[in-house]
Amino acid sequence: MKRFDYEIIDSTNEEAKRKIIAGETGDFLLIAKEQTAGKGRKGRDFYSPKNTGLYMSYVYVGCERIEDTVSVTTATSVIVRNAIKNVYDKDCGIKWVNDLYYEEKKVCGILCECMLPNKENKQTGIIVGIGVNLSTVDFPEELREKAGGLDCVNTNELRIELIDEICHGLELYFNNPRKYDYIDGYRKYSCVLNKTVDISDATGVVTQGVVKGFSDEGYLLLEENDGGINVISSGEISLIIK
Repeated sequence: MKRFDYEIIDSTNEEAKRKIIAGETGDFLLIAKEQTAGKGRKGRDFYSPKNTGLYMSYVYVGCERIEDTVSVTTATSVIVRNAIKNVYDKDCGIKWVNDLYYEEKKVCGILCECMLPNKENKQTGIIVGIGVNLSTVDFPEELREKAGGLDCVNTNELRIELIDEICHGLELYFNNPRKYDYIDGYRKYSCVLNKTVDISDATGVVTQGVVKGFSDEGYLLLEENDGGINVISSGEISLIIK
């Protein structure tokens, strides 16, 4: 796979889009030591200070239209979680739909974006953006209560090993999406299963319920107060401890 390395960049996902528009073909990987405008879900930033984290985008070009990023995101969550365990021996929990938590703080965010044909781009595929706080300890004040680091020994050798593990897992998934049994791992390592949560949708409407499980596609199964099960494909979760 073609690889592009950067000392500093605004966002690996944004650079991936620029490369695609400029004519880059085939699958490729972008890795940065620092991002000045790392991307999170719903337009949020992902704090990406120099030399303390892994910031990468894996670009897969497929021949079929890819519309459901939830399945890719859930698979990537398991892949990254297992890679961190294998390389650093750190056990992370998965918070639906795209975050990894360690010691009750967010240490990893995943942002999958579809790449669909248009006037500038004739390819179809998906951009998988991954940010992991390996040794990050100094966070902006507004993030200190929620974000944390893995407290890893952040050597170049281990970082390369982590990248290789993640890329290998993603390659297996994209080449065999129906054979890679990621959803069982997603359920096993969930940190919201059987917890009471608030779900807010894009319009700001909040629904409360208990997380009863996840569909094979990665959708959240929420049991509401009336006992009914609501299948939710996207949204934001706030945990309510009772």
